[in-house]
Amino acid sequence: MTTPSRATGWPTRLLASGQRPADEADLRVRKRTAVVVALALTLASLAYVPFGLALNQPVVVAVAILQSMGQMGGIGYLRRTGRLGPMVVWMIALGQLVILSGVATLGGLNAAGGNLVWGLLTPMAAVLFFGRRAALPALAVYVGVVLLSVALDPWFVAIGPSVAADLSRAMFIVNLLGPAAVALGLVVLIDGERVAARERSEALLLNVLPRSIVQRLHGGERVIADHYPEVTVLFSDVVDFTPFSERQPPERVVAVLNDLFTAFDGLAAERGLEKIKTIGDAYMVVAGVPEPRDDHVEVMLEMAIAMHAAASAQPAVDGHRLQVRTGIATGPVVAGVIGRQKFSYDLWGDTVNTASRMESSGVPGCIQVTPETWRRCRASYPWQVREGVEVKGKGPMRTYLLDPALVTESVD
Repeated sequence: MTTPSRATGWPTRLLASGQRPADEADLRVRKRTAVVVALALTLASLAYVPFGLALNQPVVVAVAILQSMGQMGGIGYLRRTGRLGPMVVWMIALGQLVILSGVATLGGLNAAGGNLVWGLLTPMAAVLFFGRRAALPALAVYVGVVLLSVALDPWFVAIGPSVAADLSRAMFIVNLLGPAAVALGLVVLIDGERVAARERSEALLLNVLPRSIVQRLHGGERVIADHYPEVTVLFSDVVDFTPFSERQPPERVVAVLNDLFTAFDGLAAERGLEKIKTIGDAYMVVAGVPEPRDDHVEVMLEMAIAMHAAASAQPAVDGHRLQVRTGIATGPVVAGVIGRQKFSYDLWGDTVNTASRMESSGVPGCIQVTPETWRRCRASYPWQVREGVEVKGKGPMRTYLLDPALVTESVD
């Protein structure tokens, strides 16, 4: 997290008081909420200044001003130290003292009992900032303030001013609407943060899972496994990348792969294909999963040709252009989600294995496909037949080879 600049304005900087780059997202939310509560209590305290003036009670005015200064001081402490706990304890303790002093200086429970309504915010604040275990201690503090007010009420009445009925009603309205407004503001703020957190969580899930699968997980499905009778799977591998990675620093290796695979990701997104994963310097993508489509073979061949063009367009590495080797197979697969801590959407089946074998037994710079794939697009491209390609687990196979450069030249 970056520190807010002056360009963002003082309100943003004020709300970000006490936030540190190392803070987790939840802590940043709680700090921001504490600042909002402190500001709300500051404004509520200042609302009592007119009542104090109307009653000719300088003590009420002084308490209101001191409460406001104290809450702003808490924000200043948070901004200076970044420590949320002491600031919240100070905010709650100061609030309880002001509630009790308000009942005392405004004539007791009959005249100012509405002040106690503000204390209902204490357990809410404790749970919000410290967790559920703080609820009972905070409630006990509030109950103690109420009981103390009841016990001392005769004395408060004796020393307090005589409050006119209209003024008493006005104070009662403030004491009802003020806490209600603060509580509603907290609920709205927390709900907004909850929605934002959910959106961030969903965005992270969408980086690893298809949208329809995320929706099914949100719908309560725990085991997601589907059979697809016909899809097209592609594996692509960077030629001679292992020797390159041994000669280069890690940052350079990662940068090269990141640039290339980011380009591949864009090509897949343009065509509505589902990237499954990267394995080292290999890239796996599927057409027809999780949403079936009739043109899965055609669109995958377009993808493969575009991938080879994208690799050729990358800057030269050690004086050599990047070159990829691609394998494609068409057939049935099973697709599903595995894992609980780290989700993974993956494919299984002979089609997946065969696509991988098409890549590993292929020719650098070319696309090798199975007969099933070839039959769907045999008239569309200048194929070269390969006889007796040894495929692990299948033995000798007839495969079909496409040189993307020939396709690009014919288009040009």
